[in-house]
Parts: sequence; C-alpha cells; structure tokens
Amino acid sequence: MTKRPLINYDHSLMFAGRPSGSVPLEDEMHELIRRLETVKTEVLRQKRAKLIGFFHSPDALSDIRATEKLAAELRRQYKTLVVIGIGGSDLGARAILHALGPVSGGLAVEFIGANTDPEEIAALLRRLDLKTTVLNIVSKSGDTIEPMSVFFLLRDRLIKAVGLKRHAAQVVATTDRKQGTLRRICELEGYRTLPIPADVGGRFSALTPVGLFPAACAGIDIRKILTGARQVRDSFIAAPAAKNGPLLFAGLHWEAYLRRSQHITVLMPYAEALRDFGFWFRQLWAESLGKKHDRVGRTMFHGFTPVAALGATDQHSQIQLYNEGPLDKTVTFIEVARFREDLDTVAPYPEIEGAAYIGGHTFSEIIHAERLATAIALAKNNRPSGTLTIPGISPQAIGGLMFFFEIAVAAMGELLDINVYDQPGVEAGKRAMCALLGRAGYELDQPKIKH
Repeated sequence: MTKRPLINYDHSLMFAGRPSGSVPLEDEMHELIRRLETVKTEVLRQKRAKLIGFFHSPDALSDIRATEKLAAELRRQYKTLVVIGIGGSDLGARAILHALGPVSGGLAVEFIGANTDPEEIAALLRRLDLKTTVLNIVSKSGDTIEPMSVFFLLRDRLIKAVGLKRHAAQVVATTDRKQGTLRRICELEGYRTLPIPADVGGRFSALTPVGLFPAACAGIDIRKILTGARQVRDSFIAAPAAKNGPLLFAGLHWEAYLRRSQHITVLMPYAEALRDFGFWFRQLWAESLGKKHDRVGRTMFHGFTPVAALGATDQHSQIQLYNEGPLDKTVTFIEVARFREDLDTVAPYPEIEGAAYIGGHTFSEIIHAERLATAIALAKNNRPSGTLTIPGISPQAIGGLMFFFEIAVAAMGELLDINVYDQPGVEAGKRAMCALLGRAGYELDQPKIKH
C-alpha cells in the first residue's frame, strides 16, 4: 500500500486560462514530465555530491542534540528569548513560532533586528526584564548592520542590568563555525554558540539551529519538525515526476512563467497560524529566483514576484485584482484538513434569511468552503491555482512545507539554469550602505543618470 504523502498537491486548476489553439494538454504535460525527470536526476546528483547543503539539514544529529541541550538548560533558568536577526536569520523561526507556539513551559520568544526602527527597539526594551532574558544573535558573518546594531545596544543594556561578567551566560550566537566578525566577538566574550552550516544559505536555514533553536526554547519538539522534512525528502526521492509534489509545483510554475508570462506567485494559506509562513516563502522564492544572469553569464532577468496573502482575509482585499486584473499571476492555496480546534456557528435570527444560513456549520467548514469558492471563482475567470493540503498544523507539517518549497526552488534553478543559492543583488545594497555609513574600505559608486 502506497503511503499518503504528508503534503498533497492538487494542480488540477493550474491550466485555467490556457490559450486555445496551443499544443494539446496531454502533449504539454508529457513533455513537462520528461523534463522534470531530468531535473530530478540532476538534483539528486547534486545531493549525493553534497552540493546542496539544505538536503542534509534533517540529518545533522550533533547540531540537533546541541540545540536541544542548550534550549533545555535555558528554559530552566530564564523566561524570555530575544531573537535578533533579519531575513533568513529570523523569518523561518518566526514562521515556526507563529504556527506552533506558545508551548507550556517554553520561553516567551521576541523578535527584533529585522529593522532599525528606533521606536520598535525602544518598545521592546520597555517590555523586557533583561535579568530573565537571553539574547540570541543570529548572523553568519556578523557584518549585517541591522541585527548587529540592535545586538550591540541590547548587549549594552544587558551588561548594565546584570554586570559584565554575568552577561555572557545570557548570550547565544548562531553563526559560522569558524570565521566572521560575530565568531571573533564570541571568542573574545566567551559566548555560547550554535552553528550555521557553511553550505546552507540564510533563506534555506530554517531547519538548522537558526530556526530550530528558538523553536526548542519555546518548547516545540524540533525532532518532529525534522521528521516532516525527511518525509517530504523521502517522498521526493521515491516518487516519479508525475506524482512528485515539489517537482510538479516547480514545473507548472515554470510553464506558466515561460508560456503565459505569469510571473507573480501568490501563496495564500487558509489558516492564521500560517500567516508568517507566507513571509518566509516570499524571501525564499524572490531571493532565490530573481537573477540577472543564467549560469553561463547570459543576461536573462529571470524572476518571480511572490505575494504573501492570507485566506479568507484577502478575499476582501486582493481577490478582485486576482480575478479581474492582469493575467500575470498564479495562486497557491494551503489548506489545513483538520484544525486543532473547531467551533459551531450560532444562528440567533432564524427568521432572517441573510443570517439564518450561517447556522448549522462549523467554522472549519466555512473556511474550507471559502478556499474552494475562491478557487472556483478564479478558474471561472481563467486564473490558474493549485492547492497544497496538509493534515493539520503540526511540527511535522511545518517542517514538511518548508522542505517542499526548498526542493521546489532547487528544481526551479535547474529549469531556469540559474544559481538559486547566491544573492548578488542583495550584496550590492549592503556595500552601498557600508559606504554611506563610513565603513573603511567601501566607496559609494553612484549611478550616472543621463538627462
């Protein structure tokens, strides 16, 4: 008996709006499946050659044990963990915590450092009791100004609260194992550290100590998160392309991009718990796939624009655009088969037809109907959509979803022939900022605009 996959991808509506007169759908799918089998072979070759670091994250047992041990120690001694990071250094942890926390007995977790807004920082300082707080600075290099500037300020306030000698016990750095500015600071101060694997980029690091340490501090079972990731990985390895969720997701979006110029990717989970997951996906999809050059240096300007939406909320703010605006979007829903809690609706006015029909349902029934109604409306307007269904909001499902999209990105890199693991467009902005703030060795290269 074939085991049901943790994540089911229904792509039956992804060809809505397909132009008439094009090649038969059967022929188009046959060609796509053939290409995806080649993509899978190449991705697995890179996995065996250990060229794709994130594939091995669920198996890093020594890092997992160190993460669990340190988190357990801190839960016994402190009340709050402040995660200081930006982008890949905190979006994964935010997504995990929003979906699965809080857990009884876990630390309260705060996030800061993704912005240098002084009002946000000041508000956090007013909330914190630094004597019962641990600072978790997350940065592979330690050169990123947003989290490091916030860390230096919070470190200063922590020293004032508990003293210079004691403060080191309340700082944990998640950083490169061997090098970088933050690693040097840790060696000077004696801070405890957890590793960011050298071969795992920030936006792929949610299933490393970057995302797992805050989750473990909050009391979440991180082994179950990794179990879900392994389930999706094993399914990807075993399933043929025609039944392979991550491959089909990548392939169908590639087809929509190349054949129909649908370059905007909307991710719309129908669950409040997955709101922050959309922001994690947004970085992964944008930063990985937005590339000026292909692998041989040709100028291509490839890329998808991801949109983080939320059902049913955005049925009342964005769906008008999706249904009647430009034909440049695909929509992917995430549906939760069974919610952790449910409630019956109430119908206090049975004599009023406009109110009476609300009764006799559960709230989960309503949100499922809203998702299906949106998909039907989009299809009737020739707008493509697909649905990822997970059994429920659980550590396994969150780990599985993260690995699903990471594999999809790796597959898309092969389809587009681009490097999905670098970010030269980000580095250019970082260099300009260093020059503006007077860092030694950086000069501002301002663009010359012709008038």
